[in-house]
Amino acid sequence: MSAPRQEEWRERLDAFARATPDLVRRRELGRRSDSKFVLTPRAAGELIAGLGHAYAVLPAGDELLAAYRTLYFDTPELDLYHDHRRGRRIRHKVRIRHYPDRRVSRLEVKTRRSALETTKSWRERAYGDEALTPDDHAFVARLIGIARPLIPQAWTSFRRLTLLGLGTRERVTLDLDLRVGRGAEARVLEGIAIVEIKQWPYCRATPAMEALRRAGHRPAWASKYCSAIAFTHPGVPVDGLLPGLRILTLGAA
Repeated sequence: MSAPRQEEWRERLDAFARATPDLVRRRELGRRSDSKFVLTPRAAGELIAGLGHAYAVLPAGDELLAAYRTLYFDTPELDLYHDHRRGRRIRHKVRIRHYPDRRVSRLEVKTRRSALETTKSWRERAYGDEALTPDDHAFVARLIGIARPLIPQAWTSFRRLTLLGLGTRERVTLDLDLRVGRGAEARVLEGIAIVEIKQWPYCRATPAMEALRRAGHRPAWASKYCSAIAFTHPGVPVDGLLPGLRILTLGAA
C-alpha cells in the first residue's frame, strides 16, 4: 500500500495536542531504553492515528514532520561499526546531526550500555558546521575511549514525526523517506518507516508499546548508521546484519 500523503498525516494528527516547552524539557531523555520497529509507512500511519489520547505531537516550525541530516564519524578502520556488527556490549555512535527546521547542529555521542540502556551526550556547534576541532576530538575521546582522530564515513537523511508521552516518560519517533549515502552517492530505502520507542525506564505497558503489540509488530534491528556503512562501503563485512539489511532493502512486510 502507498504511504500516507502529507494531508493524511495532518488529518491523523489533528487529534493530538501540541507539545508544550515544559513537556519537551521533561521528555528530553538523555538516558533511555530504545525499542525499534520496522513498519510500512501505511501501517505506521494507522498506528499513530490511535494514539492521540496519550501523546502530544512536537511540531517542526510550521510543519509536523521535521527534516534530519546526520553525518557519522568513525575511525579509518571502522572500529565503531565493527563493534556494532559484533554485538559488543558497550558501543558508540559519533555524529554531527543537523536540525534544519531549527537551524541547529550538534556533535552527538550515543552510547549503548546494555540492551535496556542508551545514553546521549552532545555539544552545540555553528549550524551546518561539519569539521571536528581538536576540542571536539577530545570531547569524543573522553566518552568513547578512542584517542585516534575520527573521519566522516557516511550520512543519512530522513523526515521525523515525534510524539511525547503525556503521562509516560516516553518519546515515540517515526522516521520516513530514509536515504543513506557517502559523499555524493546516495541510496533511497523505500517502503519502510522506522518507529522507535524511547523510554526511561523501560515499560511494555505504555499505549504505544501496547498498540504495536496488538498489531503484531515485534522489535527489529534498524540501525541507520550500520545500514549506511553496509550500503556505501563495498566489501565491508555484514555478517550478523543480513536479516535486518534485507528488510530495509526489500521493505517491511
